[in-house]
Amino acid sequence: MKIKIGKDELEYTRPTLKSWLALQDLGLKLHKAVEKHDDVAKHCVFYVSTALSIPEDKLENLSWYEVAVALQTIQITNAPKYNFPFLNMRIKDTKECWDYDERTWYIWSHLFAKDYGWSLEYISALDVDDAIALAQEIAVEEQLKKEWEWMTSEIAYQAKDGFKELPRPDWMRYSSEPPKIPKIRIRKDFLPSGIGYKAPQPKGSPRTV
Repeated sequence: MKIKIGKDELEYTRPTLKSWLALQDLGLKLHKAVEKHDDVAKHCVFYVSTALSIPEDKLENLSWYEVAVALQTIQITNAPKYNFPFLNMRIKDTKECWDYDERTWYIWSHLFAKDYGWSLEYISALDVDDAIALAQEIAVEEQLKKEWEWMTSEIAYQAKDGFKELPRPDWMRYSSEPPKIPKIRIRKDFLPSGIGYKAPQPKGSPRTV
């Protein structure tokens, strides 16, 4: 993607994971600045400057429209190719006491280093879509493992109405009602001979995965 900066046209491609995460953090700061009407122009210039690796003063001499177009082009280019549910998780407005600037990169790198044993250099060079997809699969696997351990524990069956499901993250829940399993009818002459018994279904039985 070509981006026009003054008289120059710069070629821009979506960065790999580490640089992409840094821009995501800057984008979040820009979003908060827009909400508070606080130094929006300054955040826009810094975002574009960081993405294109050019000095801020080169952008400060441009019209606001040119900077805005460059910002929009960069964000469109950086967008993931797929609609990952994992990215729809809610972000807390309040920071934890152990948070710090640029922690996002270390959260992601720790995740892949722990599960796959990859080096920081290898993780930083990951394609963004590959990284998001793998992070989602890790999160799904961990959640299903927790649900299995929960189903086999006594705590899950202590509720008055029987089995109590382990809550799932928002992005793993159905947006409305879960899909209904269709009833399948089989002709009698296709069934094996003998007496058939229907197993009773206990109230509040756990869901199947």
